[in-house]
Amino acid sequence: MSEAIRRAGPPRADLPYRLFGRARGVAPGSHRAVGAGANGAFLRHASILEIPDARRIDMRASLLDPLGGLKVRRFENRARIDVFVLLDLSGSMAFGRGGRADDPVAELVSAVAHAAVRGQDRFALIAAGPNAREDLAIRPTRRRGVADEVWAKLVDEVGEGRGVASLIEAADELPQRRALVFVVSDFLMLEEELSELMGRLWRHDVAPVVVRSSAVEDRLPRFGLVETRDLETGRRRMVLMRKSLRERWIAEARARRAGLDAVFRRYGRPAFDLVDRFEPDAFADYLLSGGV
Repeated sequence: MSEAIRRAGPPRADLPYRLFGRARGVAPGSHRAVGAGANGAFLRHASILEIPDARRIDMRASLLDPLGGLKVRRFENRARIDVFVLLDLSGSMAFGRGGRADDPVAELVSAVAHAAVRGQDRFALIAAGPNAREDLAIRPTRRRGVADEVWAKLVDEVGEGRGVASLIEAADELPQRRALVFVVSDFLMLEEELSELMGRLWRHDVAPVVVRSSAVEDRLPRFGLVETRDLETGRRRMVLMRKSLRERWIAEARARRAGLDAVFRRYGRPAFDLVDRFEPDAFADYLLSGGV
């Protein structure tokens, strides 16, 4: 990839997101949080005995109180959260991504980083292939320019190696405090592995992003020889594609996707499908519709 394209970086998009439930924290931010605060929407009036803060006395409400008590304004607490991306970089994630200037995974993760920093939250990245990728890790930060840094790191990192054990173990690196976690993977793993991964994330709000390619699900030839290659093991195989095999192939791909959603819904939310390219508007619609 040319240096000019690398310096240009991905297109920027503002993405709406929110934490299910209330955040816990004292750092001011934009998310509804536990307790009362001074930076949120007005909630109700309370007695000064409940909130002994003379700065919030409402004289009009106090004069209208038939019992003659002093009333203070109580506001909703708003706090900052941490936004994590847990990224799968095993070999199967390389399909259809190598050498692309518009790599969909790099663009989505960069967009999440951009949105987090603009929203006064902290962004962090944890990546794992066969082993944890410490060279790609980004600790929670609000640093300007982190979105460009993320894109530059990931645009040429398409994944290699076999297995998701390190991805599952990487889930333990997340903090104890509730965070929003985007899990970006093709989820080509056993159901037991998927359940273990989601189980380790139980204390967080988890938004799965399923990386898919239409080339292996919809754009299959009706007849002819097709060479397949396992990106994790490197094994190649020649297959004679015909109508019955094509139909079974597509049916199994759809059944696998439906099975993933069944697991995701057990842990709180459906997934976003990242198919071929990153579409900011479609991702924003997912976030607004209650996906996150």
